[in-house]
Amino acid sequence: MKFLKKEKYFKEVSNEWLLLKKLSIKYSTYTKYENIINTHLNISFDNLLMSEIHEDFVMTYFHELIEKNIYSISTLKSIRYVLKSILEYSQMKYHTMNINFNFIKLGKSNNGYKPLTIEQKVSLESHCFQRYEGISLVVLLSLYGGFRLGEVAGLKWEDIDFHTGLISVNRTIERLKVTQESETKTQLMILEPKTITSKRIVPIPKFILDYIRKYYELLDVKDITHYIYTNSHKISDPRNIQYHFQKICQLYGFQINFHTLRHTYATNCIMNDIDVKSLSEMLGHSSVSITLELYVHSTLEFKINQVNKLQKPSFITDL
Repeated sequence: MKFLKKEKYFKEVSNEWLLLKKLSIKYSTYTKYENIINTHLNISFDNLLMSEIHEDFVMTYFHELIEKNIYSISTLKSIRYVLKSILEYSQMKYHTMNINFNFIKLGKSNNGYKPLTIEQKVSLESHCFQRYEGISLVVLLSLYGGFRLGEVAGLKWEDIDFHTGLISVNRTIERLKVTQESETKTQLMILEPKTITSKRIVPIPKFILDYIRKYYELLDVKDITHYIYTNSHKISDPRNIQYHFQKICQLYGFQINFHTLRHTYATNCIMNDIDVKSLSEMLGHSSVSITLELYVHSTLEFKINQVNKLQKPSFITDL
């Protein structure tokens, strides 16, 4: 007597896929995928049998997401990746329908990475250089070292080599969702840097090192294992850094995200002819192409100056 194989629902398969992925990815990535499934995919796919999911349905789903015009290209690509991976897992394990995702074109990410304006940069620099405090220190480090928010929150005094002017990125701090029973929904976690290349050594300008050294002496640091932002063993909260950074910005009449400091650093390096390969390594990118795609968006004036560096052929006389 043959037993009919019970069909799987999307919810069952997505849970299986998520548990499998948990074994091979960082916890922060796991929570990201879990959020995509719970926030986006389950709304449309949760109660569907896998046999009911076909190309037309998937195409309609993405068309509706795009038409809402509320999601960034990056978010849409993340949704596509997770859905595609779940369906491929289902096809491999349960021999369900193959869905071709090549027809879903989302375009290139338009991240809108804009550096600080000259006025904004001058205001922030003036404010921070006149004050020796934790928030001023981390702002200057990100502005002149390109550190991410979680990375600068995770810096300890022991990560700074005052002799060489080098800073080691050994950890990142993130506030992540807690999956198990807990009194709080999120908690601060000390994690490995974002990628293998994110664990890096960054040289900083001498004048920034001078500022750090003076601040270090004023604090009379007793324990180099303290976090530089809190100057204690208390973990620096990126949310707290972002809050105090916004307070400074409000003083000068503008509102930007802390990550803009990293964009400004990268753009300034490009405009000052710093080698792109070196910049890519200092930013912790896995390849030079990522650096070029994200940050080489210089001003028209800069481009004009660059092309005018091209030499006129010697055989050409005055025109």
